Order: sequence, then structure tokens, then C-alpha cells
Amino acid sequence: MNETDGTAFYKTSLRLLAAAALLIGLFVNGALPGFMVPTTGQAIWTLGFAQSFANGFSIYATNFGLPAPAAISFGLAAALPTALFLKIGVPPADAYALAFALWFTVAFYGAYRFVRLIGGRGGISLLCALLWLTLPVIWQHADYSMVSLGFALLPAYFYAALRLVRYERNLPSSILFLAATLSAAFMDGYSFMMFASGVAILLLVSFAISSTERKEILYKCFPVTGAAFAISYLLYTAYIGKTRFEAEDLDFFRAFGSNIEFLFVPTQGGLWLPDFVGLSAVRQEINYFGDGSVFNASFALVLIIAAIYALATRSSDVRLKVAFLLVGLCGFYMALGPSFKWNVLRPEGDFGPLMPFQYAPWRTGTEFLSTYVPGFNNMRASYRWVALGMFGAWALLALHVASHRVQSGTTIAIILAGIAFNMPTRAVIAANVQARETIVEIDRYVESLRPIFQPGERVAFVPFRNDFFANYMASKLDIRTYNIGGDKNLAVAMAGWPDTMLAFEPGKAGPEFGKKVLRLLTEQDAEVAAIPYMDLLWAAHQWPRATEYFDEMQPYVDEIQSSGMVDIIRSENFAFVRLKPAPPVSPQIP
Repeated sequence: MNETDGTAFYKTSLRLLAAAALLIGLFVNGALPGFMVPTTGQAIWTLGFAQSFANGFSIYATNFGLPAPAAISFGLAAALPTALFLKIGVPPADAYALAFALWFTVAFYGAYRFVRLIGGRGGISLLCALLWLTLPVIWQHADYSMVSLGFALLPAYFYAALRLVRYERNLPSSILFLAATLSAAFMDGYSFMMFASGVAILLLVSFAISSTERKEILYKCFPVTGAAFAISYLLYTAYIGKTRFEAEDLDFFRAFGSNIEFLFVPTQGGLWLPDFVGLSAVRQEINYFGDGSVFNASFALVLIIAAIYALATRSSDVRLKVAFLLVGLCGFYMALGPSFKWNVLRPEGDFGPLMPFQYAPWRTGTEFLSTYVPGFNNMRASYRWVALGMFGAWALLALHVASHRVQSGTTIAIILAGIAFNMPTRAVIAANVQARETIVEIDRYVESLRPIFQPGERVAFVPFRNDFFANYMASKLDIRTYNIGGDKNLAVAMAGWPDTMLAFEPGKAGPEFGKKVLRLLTEQDAEVAAIPYMDLLWAAHQWPRATEYFDEMQPYVDEIQSSGMVDIIRSENFAFVRLKPAPPVSPQIP
């Protein structure tokens, strides 16, 4: 084999390895169109926005959240390609999976380019990219939709930052960096703040250590990065229509900070290999503050070991080594929240998910950031900072890989072991397969309701709740509704609702319910009142959904029908109420 043949063989092998690695990454994340979807409930929520975007050729939803067009609070960067796929006829479940597969491909390529940028060779760079893409902190956040994409994209974002700060301070690098900040801002607020924090550390370390480049960093990198983050933030706030975000209670930050042991011992039921060898711990949500995502997504032991190994070996770039170390330490420390917690359990009693100070008195010192500093005071799920910590650890491993042209068996073993430890259990994979089937069933059910409505009709789902299902139902049927899924979205919509809608009590019928429905219709604020027998939040997550409100609502439906003013279509999950047509007026005979 001559040199040309050898080069061609190497490139072909690299492409095959890249394709195989990407396929594994998509499989682990449940983003294989036609086979699986990463989640159900958040997918339905996002698909509602995406379908409405497609209906109106807009970046605002016009089918729900009336009267004003509704901005999607996070994830516009993923909802838009989903809308495009819906517009060209891709089935809803596959449109969502395809959009995620697209962004995961960008994330995989960005991680690969990151390692290559700092000097890694092709094959080992692909393995590092696969190690990142399969991290549990990414796929465990599938239930939070685009949060998982934001975490997956961190190496791609920092690739753009490294190009600008360290390697190529030119116009193309500046444009790429602006694209990264825009993606982060319109994908997920958590990863946007992590990216901003990491870039600040990278800039400060480069400025402090590199005396020869200090002036160029000060006059080129600081203005470009500052302007990019400011432009992205201002565009995002202009889109959603608000510039300030309410800070959360410190008890929330404390409750959703990670216990230290969560970083080192995985939770049983999530990871296949730790479960198989007996290294995982049984944990139940009722025993801990916060929710299950805190202990399910915080496991970082393999990357921590990899980072320690990388730190113990020589590196060709001290500045990057210091920067990545500080980024990792910052992320892991912020993930603890305002208080240190080691095996802290929720005491018996009705405390709810929040954590009062007396149950974790050892302060970390981050409460000032979480209370007073904009951006930081909105990062209420403190444990999610672990993604930045994991990026710092992964970047240290990547720097070690880049510093050694020939990889040792130990390095390769650590990477392969990390990938093996990242593999989800069979139950997780089965849930992703089931998620696609569930979305298909929901879509089929909603389509069966089409004959009931006229396009563009105003429909009020009463009593209103956090109505995720209404997002998708309204967009799919191209009707319009006041209801909307998402607590913050609902609060924004309610500010413009007519009095006939505000008269209903959230989640409750009440003795005047029938009269309120008739008033809503007679004052022509809606053409149809839809009375759900099921919870429209959980129906989007678990389908088919039990009709838990049937017995409660039946007497009200009977009362409304007895008025003689309405026609009612009774179905398994809803009663659809509309006024009877007015009788024709006879012509007057002179």
C-alpha cells in the first residue's frame, strides 16, 4: 500500500468511526427518527409551539396563549427546525427527534473540532466527542427538552471561544463566536450562563498569564465577547418581551443543589454498567429535597478521575490547563448550591421540595450570587452547574490527549471506560422507544377531534390549568385558545385575558361554573368551551390519561345542557359546549 492509498484508507476509516460514534450518541440520547424520541411531555409542549410557528410562518405561537402571540420561553433554536420539518410533512414525533438529532450532530462535531483545535488527532478526538455526547447529564435532561441540547453544545460553544481567545482573533472567529452566543441564548438559559462564566474565566486566565498577548486580548477579545453576549441577551429579551427575570427563593437553590455523594455514586436504574457491577445506590425522590433529577444527573466520577489523571501528566499549554481546571472547579462548586450537603435527607414531615437553611447549615458562600447577581439568581436548579464542571474535566482530558501524539493504553482505557459507564439501562432505551409510540397515539387522537371544530375558532379549556396538551391540540387543529402550557407562559397570557376567562378559578370548577361557561359563550369571548375530564398537563406526559375529573365535572355538564342554550358533544376525555345556532329570522310581510 503506497502513501496515497494509506491516507485514503485512514480518511475512510475515520469517516466510518465518526458515523458509528454519532449513531451511538444519537441512540443513547433517544434521537433516532422513526425509532425513538427523547421524551414525551416536553416534546408535546415544543411540538405545540413548532406547529403554530409552521401554521403562521412566525416565531411566535398564534394558536394558544391568546390574546397576544406567545413566545417560547426557551428552546427557540430547536423549535424552529422542528417547525420546518413539520411544514414539509415529517410526522410530529419524528420531526422532534430529527431536530434533536440535528443539534446533537452539531454538538458531536463541535466536541470533535474542540479536541482537534487544541492538537488532538482524528481517531482519539472522535472518542472524546463520543464520551461527551453520551454523558448522563445530557440524556438525563431529555425530560427538560432543550436543556439537554444546551449541555450537549458546551464543547461546541467553547470551540468558538477558544478560536477567538487563543488561536485566531479575526472576523470569521468573531462571527462564529456571536453565532455560539445566539445559539446558547435561544436554546437554554442554563447553558448560556455556563458559557458566559466559562468564557470569563478563559479571558481572565489568558490575560493574567500571557504578558505578550495581554494588549491584544484586552482590546480585541474582551470587546468582542462582551458585545456578543450583550447582543444575544438583548435579542432574547426583545423576543420574549421582558428584560428582568424574577429571582428565586434561596431555599430553592439549596434544595436543588447536589449532595456531594451524588457526584461519585450513580443512582440505581439509570446507568447499565454501574447497576451491573453493583456500584449504584438506591435513591427515592421522597427521601431527598429537590426532585429526582438532582441525584439522577449529577454523577461525574469517571470525568473527575480523567481530569485528575490529566492534571498529573505534562501538558503543552499551561494557560489552557489552568483555565479548564478553574472552569471545572467553578462548575462543580456551584453545583453544590448555597450549602454543603453530604448524605442529607429530607426529614419526616411535609416540607415539600424546598430546603430551609437549618437542614444544611454549612454554607458554600455562593448565596450572594444566587440572591443578588442577575443571571446567577435565575439558575435555581443549582445542580445543573455540574454540566460546566464536567466540561472542565472533559476539556482537561482533551488537553492531555492533544499533548501526546501516541496515546497510552491508560488514556484509551479511561475514555472507553467512561463511554461504557455512560450507557443507559434497557429501561431508559425502552422509554425512548415508547415515547415515540405515545406521541404517535396522541397525534392520532387529536386528529380524530378535527371534525368538531372550524379552523380559527376560539376554544376555552375550562377550568384552566397548566395546559400542556392544549398547546399541541390547538396548533394541530389550527384553532385558537386562551390556554397555554408552562407556568410563566400562563401568567403572561392571563394578563390579557377577558373577564369571562379570569372569572374561572385555576383548576377548580366551583358552584358558579355552569353560569361562567354560559357567560363566556354568550359574550362571544369563545365559540367553544372545552371541559376536560383529564389533567391536560399530565396527559401530555402519560398517554392515555385517566379521566380523573369525569365524576366531578359531569353534574356541571348536565347543568349547562339543561339550560337549553347549548349543544354539547360528549367524548371520552372532553365535553365540547357551543351555543345553539340562532333561529332564522322570518321576513316581515307588509
